[in-house]
Amino acid sequence: MRFLTQFSRIFVGILFIISGLIKANDTLGFSYKLIEYFEIFGTEFLNDYAVAFSMFICIFEIASGVALLLGNFVKINAWLLLLLIVFFTLLTGYSAITGKVTDCGCFGDAVKLKPVESFLKDVVLLVLIIFIFIGQQHIKPLFNLVVVNIALFVATLVATFFTFYTFMFLPVKDFLPYKIGNNIYDLTLIPEGAPRDEVEMVFEYSKDGKVFEFKAEELPEDIDAYTFVDRKDKVIKEGFKPPIHDFKVYDANGIEFTDSLFKVKGYQLFVIQTKLENSRTASLASIKDLSEDWIKAGLPLWALTASGPEEAFNFQKQYQLPFAYYNMDAIPLKSMVRSNPAIMLMKDNVVIKKWGAYNLPSMSTLQKYMN
Repeated sequence: MRFLTQFSRIFVGILFIISGLIKANDTLGFSYKLIEYFEIFGTEFLNDYAVAFSMFICIFEIASGVALLLGNFVKINAWLLLLLIVFFTLLTGYSAITGKVTDCGCFGDAVKLKPVESFLKDVVLLVLIIFIFIGQQHIKPLFNLVVVNIALFVATLVATFFTFYTFMFLPVKDFLPYKIGNNIYDLTLIPEGAPRDEVEMVFEYSKDGKVFEFKAEELPEDIDAYTFVDRKDKVIKEGFKPPIHDFKVYDANGIEFTDSLFKVKGYQLFVIQTKLENSRTASLASIKDLSEDWIKAGLPLWALTASGPEEAFNFQKQYQLPFAYYNMDAIPLKSMVRSNPAIMLMKDNVVIKKWGAYNLPSMSTLQKYMN
């Protein structure tokens, strides 16, 4: 039992530190995953606290992993770990059964796990944490109590600083397809010869209050007794999906400008505000000054938001912004820059630099990157 306890302690401790650091690198991204769970379970009232929950979980995972390795606060740490892993095992088990959440976000965007893989990972951790819980008397502090407590305090302080730093100034390591150096247009292309989606035509009919799906060649002989509902193409086998497959830009009238954006040569600036009502208003003065200077220089600017055209128009007038908003789906906007608002500089469709709401650039800063 001593060996199993010590092995479990080291393995779980290291894994929790790695998992916590990866999520702390992108706390806003992890909060998006929490919101998915909140909406599934009808607890949308927690959405406003998603970032706070995200930060707490990241800091706790790192601190708990360090405490395991150091061997202090063993009893309370064992209880907290057991309660946490039971909760997450039930959660990932639900995801594996229903398929409602395709990625648990356990390791952020660095390592994508399928629902079944996430569940199996949590089952293994549950077994190891049970060993820790049962054999906690075998876990002793590595050093004297003063040293391990100071070490744990310092580790928690560093974890807290890192979590807040990445939230305010963007992830230290970007694992998303819009990272600096990537060509956005190239990542939207499907290579020649790559497998395409296989679809089949499906008809929906209703009868006696129930909805039925039929293939074209499988329509029942008494089809006249059914009521036609809809016809749709159903994907039966997914083909190659490019890393960026949802980058679509529209103006207020619903006219698409994606191709126009990709055809721009040279530098272009993006003002990104996923939802205008959630945008950090203290940053808008800087965005206004920057965009005015940029437009005066005769350079193209794209202000992107997932908010509706009317809301965008009213927002623009309220803050007297010198540009009109284009509309884009929230998912790619959240992936482009983990901040609201944010600035992204691009040249020939290649991402040059990104800035979050707490360190927005001036025109002189942009010119340094352009020169």
